[in-house]
Amino acid sequence: MLLKFWGVRGSLPSPITPKQTREKLINALAEAARQNIDLADPAAVAAFIESLSLVGSTAGGNTTCLTVELDTTLLIFDAGSGVRELGEALMDPGSEFARKYRFYDGQGHACLFFTHTHWDHIQGLPFFRPMMVAGNSFDIYHIHPHVPDVLVQQMEALTFPLQFDKFDADIAFHQINEGEIVSLADAAITSIELNHPGKAYAYRIENDDAAIVIATDSEYTRLDYANTKKYRNFFRNADVLVFDAMFSVRESFIKEDWGHSSALIGADMARAANVKQLYLFHHDPTSTDVEIMRVLRETREYLAQHKKPPEVYVAQEGMEIPLGKMIASSDFKIDDNLYHDIIFMRLFGNFGPEVTDQFRQRFLTALHTHQADRVILNMENLTNLTMAGIRALVDARRNVMSLALVGLPDKIHRVLELAGTTDFFAIYQDEETALQALDSFSPDN
Repeated sequence: MLLKFWGVRGSLPSPITPKQTREKLINALAEAARQNIDLADPAAVAAFIESLSLVGSTAGGNTTCLTVELDTTLLIFDAGSGVRELGEALMDPGSEFARKYRFYDGQGHACLFFTHTHWDHIQGLPFFRPMMVAGNSFDIYHIHPHVPDVLVQQMEALTFPLQFDKFDADIAFHQINEGEIVSLADAAITSIELNHPGKAYAYRIENDDAAIVIATDSEYTRLDYANTKKYRNFFRNADVLVFDAMFSVRESFIKEDWGHSSALIGADMARAANVKQLYLFHHDPTSTDVEIMRVLRETREYLAQHKKPPEVYVAQEGMEIPLGKMIASSDFKIDDNLYHDIIFMRLFGNFGPEVTDQFRQRFLTALHTHQADRVILNMENLTNLTMAGIRALVDARRNVMSLALVGLPDKIHRVLELAGTTDFFAIYQDEETALQALDSFSPDN
């Protein structure tokens, strides 16, 4: 399975402003100067931009839309303004993604699931070009009985130049019941009602490889064990939980009955349900990227008090999360913290090709979160290291001033020897020795 975000905002689209773009450019150039980035080297510039996270990019301004790819079957969840971006991608015959589904020449088929029909979850559908191509077909699954009528009404002549019945694609509606299992390809899709005005529904997509839960637009007013049990059970052991983090905890208490939640409540839910990865989603349209990153840092800090907490990320437009047999079975974990202006990271489990993207993302996020460029990487709990893992370590080394490897088990050290890469890194016996070495080379000394 492959999960991808096409729209991550709530309420209404919120494109980045010219002022915010200018601030990002100023901050990025200042940081490049501090790190002595060679701006004439395209590879160095690209690596630097990747390391900036939301400082150099943006969470995105489109409203809710996600896709899940099941081999050759495409699942779409909600049709906020992000579905227009999806449609443009599917209509580009030059991309591998579009060629996989063939919507551009009338051979495409997708299944579209609606969580509910609030404006930010349907407003992109009139601009979804694959529905304008004859030969394409769409099965629309919904729990609310009014979904077909609402989609037609938003495209009436008084409000939109193209009416719903003018779509050239074949469109079939399927009303389902809460909790009903929909079997598509090799996956089972189930649902649960969420606490939101007019009712919204979460979806769980599960097969033998992995489980994804999309739980946007929900308020958790009563947080006691009994009242959160049904949600914990629905989220249980999910590889990915996409969670409504529109409000702060304080706001969620004050704005009762608005139907939204917070990152820290999602953190509690994810940890209690043994979720592997938590993605903060449905960002408030007034929240800047800086504010969203602050929420991410605070959520990770909050979870750091627990053993083996879920990994937490910000959902960003264009972000892809591959999930499959190799990834689902992997025990690879990462944690990080800052001490003496040095990032301490610990790796656990099998460092193979299925987790290199996860490592790169977490490594670059840690650099930005902690605003540091010296890293001590503890590998004593690493059980396996492949060439893909070494490649990721080499790439990571290029993004920092210092990268020290410590606690290498004999077999891991031997893999580095066999690859001829031991001289690529500073290798120390333990963290204390590495800390002393890095401190001795500190610019302040």
